[in-house]
Amino acid sequence: MTSLTSLVLRLPQPVLTWVVNTRTLLRRPTAITTIGVVFRRNLKADAGAPWWNDRAIRYFGQQLRPGDRVFEWGSGASTVWLVSRGAKVTSIEHDPGWVSNVRARCPEADVRTVPENTREYVAAIDEFEDDSFDVVIVDGIHRPECLPRGAAKVRPGGLLVLDDTDQRQLARLRKSSLPGWKKMSFTGFKASKDVRETTFFRRP
Repeated sequence: MTSLTSLVLRLPQPVLTWVVNTRTLLRRPTAITTIGVVFRRNLKADAGAPWWNDRAIRYFGQQLRPGDRVFEWGSGASTVWLVSRGAKVTSIEHDPGWVSNVRARCPEADVRTVPENTREYVAAIDEFEDDSFDVVIVDGIHRPECLPRGAAKVRPGGLLVLDDTDQRQLARLRKSSLPGWKKMSFTGFKASKDVRETTFFRRP
């Protein structure tokens, strides 16, 4: 680790967030158009909109259709949002307390508690047949392991969504995973006030 990197990592978290944001905006200047989310009030992880950047949410909203079958690793605001738009949702979560919260907000969804260990968490999708979901969302823990497991469950023409693909490990996955699938990425401010990227993979 360089001395400069070490110094940056010791910055207070709000300062570090804006240092990283500035670097990302220099690479993706159009993301500045989403800065309005930073000034909204009452932003919570279960506030009723996916915890993604606004550009990604808008794109996904244009693709989603009532009746779509959706599997997601990581429950919360996205679960509420999906159900409100007519999707049939199965959601996996490792935190029992959070599951109770999401179930109370969204009783129509099938929200399941799964142990945090990699094997059981990733395998939660295995009970479903291949090609059985219109959308699979990878937005919880163990994302590198979930991505290929979820891809087999996406129907032809369906979407696989991977959040935070600006992170180094996930950026490598975005570049190297699912050859032949069409990839589209959107960068912008999230409600957490950091600038992040969400990538959509379209199955051929």
